[in-house]
Amino acid sequence: MAPIRTSIITLFVIATAACGGDEPRTPAAAAASGAVGVSPDEYRKAQQAYADSVLNASRSSKDVVEKLGKEYAVGSVRLRDSLALLAEKTDCFLKGRETDPYLAGTVSFFVFMSPVGSNVVRVQEDATTWTSAAGNIVNSCLNIASQKWKFNESFGKQGAYITQVQFK
Repeated sequence: MAPIRTSIITLFVIATAACGGDEPRTPAAAAASGAVGVSPDEYRKAQQAYADSVLNASRSSKDVVEKLGKEYAVGSVRLRDSLALLAEKTDCFLKGRETDPYLAGTVSFFVFMSPVGSNVVRVQEDATTWTSAAGNIVNSCLNIASQKWKFNESFGKQGAYITQVQFK
């Protein structure tokens, strides 16, 4: 029996060494030993830097209008500010943030003004950029909410307008 016991003990020692020995493997211990790549604060800063790069790389309203064609125009500052206020009053961005707490992006809104005011307000999907796919949640929510938004004719003459709102 002695050779079997010796073999079991030897196997246990080898297995223990291969598994890292007596080192604790709790997240706190791993962080203290430097095993974790970045601290939460470093991760937050990296995510903020990424969000800033996405926001800065977004195409401007003017660029979006040029791509869409001459039948579109850039919406007025008043229209943009009104859309930003209405979007802020919804919980759409918060819904996206539930999925991705670092979510940020630029939403391009399409607004069609008829002679008596707006009759279509929606997200211009192909001209909207987000830091993650959680932005799709925000886009869908804003599309539903924007069906109730109306602007009178003082916001612009008849035509199609693009204006952007940033979420940080």
